[in-house]
Amino acid sequence: MKMTLLLLLCLTGHVFATELPDVDCLVLNLKHVKCSWDKEGTPEVNYTFYGWFKYDTLVSECPTYLSANNTNTGCMQPYHETQRFDQFYSRLLPGQENSAKEHALKTKVKLNPPTNVTVHNGSDSNLWVEWSHITCVESEVRYRINNRNWATFLLSTNVKNYCINLPSSRSLYEVQVRSRVSSDCAQSDFWSDWSEPVLWGSNNSTANQTDVSMSVWNPVLYAVGAFILILLVMMLLHYERIRIIFIPVVPKPSPKLHNIENWFQFPKALKESFNYKERPCLVREYCHVSQVDSEASFISVPESGWDLSNSCSSSTTTVLSEEGMVSV
Repeated sequence: MKMTLLLLLCLTGHVFATELPDVDCLVLNLKHVKCSWDKEGTPEVNYTFYGWFKYDTLVSECPTYLSANNTNTGCMQPYHETQRFDQFYSRLLPGQENSAKEHALKTKVKLNPPTNVTVHNGSDSNLWVEWSHITCVESEVRYRINNRNWATFLLSTNVKNYCINLPSSRSLYEVQVRSRVSSDCAQSDFWSDWSEPVLWGSNNSTANQTDVSMSVWNPVLYAVGAFILILLVMMLLHYERIRIIFIPVVPKPSPKLHNIENWFQFPKALKESFNYKERPCLVREYCHVSQVDSEASFISVPESGWDLSNSCSSSTTTVLSEEGMVSV
């Protein structure tokens, strides 16, 4: 009897001397509440768990335990979606006979990964990713090409598809999706796990070989294209195609000039003044005559000269001598 009491005291003392583990609770896919107390490893004591919501009238022991090495490490408890906004309480025995821990589960919801994730090439030549999930959920899509870095995109609430513009069939696309409760329904702090990867496209090695071969031929194609372009420009310049289009040829003037006056816009009165014609008047220079010769002779003027002088509007002949001036 004494040995039994001593053994009981030893076991009880060990239990009370051990610090109670911390209990963490999380709502899984809005169907269960999962509480665990193995954050710091498997406990040495096999605890009994009790959990209930604020307005529950009945407090009962955990219906389904999670265990490791035959030791209870957690509990899965049924849950109703409307209870997420109520306070949740937990208690571990032995150790918390007279107390309970309070949990706020409103932002502690972890959904299951999206299901039915499919990838197909649409009629618009774009790559479409589609999946299924519950309402009031926002999603995040990530994809990578040929095992390179991931590109991640956050989508709006209740969107269930994503478009990858103009994919290359020579590349390998790997796509994954995850989701969480959106801010419209009290945003959760936890994302779901990523869905299983969905592949689309060709083998990675084949794509790399094709890219390498194309990169070798690109400079050759550029050089040939530039040579053909220069050749075409030279041919067009030779046949004056471009000059005719952009620099019209100025017409050459006619070598026969008929009436230059018609080229200019002169008044009629001015044009008639151009038609005025005057007969030329002959002006003749006389030589110097000495005094003796002037007295013995007279000035003879040819008859034709008189005629010409008479035809002028005015004519005066003047002879200068040493004694005076004789006018005719």
